[in-house]
Amino acid sequence: MHATQGTGLRLSKIRELPTLSSDRERGVHGVKTSAEAELGDLDHRIREMQRVRRGLQRLIAACPGQGNLEQCPILGALTRKENS
Repeated sequence: MHATQGTGLRLSKIRELPTLSSDRERGVHGVKTSAEAELGDLDHRIREMQRVRRGLQRLIAACPGQGNLEQCPILGALTRKENS
């Protein structure tokens, strides 16, 4: 189980792997299908994190780094998000 943690699989998926190895009905196809689904989920999480990263980069670039807190675009964006 420790070796699979290095692949970045979530703990719930790691726990699922031994049961897949004994599933003779689904066999290797079931393991592959499960891994493909995990890959799709990982790709989705990466895209979401990249979107958040781009937004944070824009806010950092817009922030002068000095002046009144009321003028801070980072705090302004967080405040708007909380009020939505």
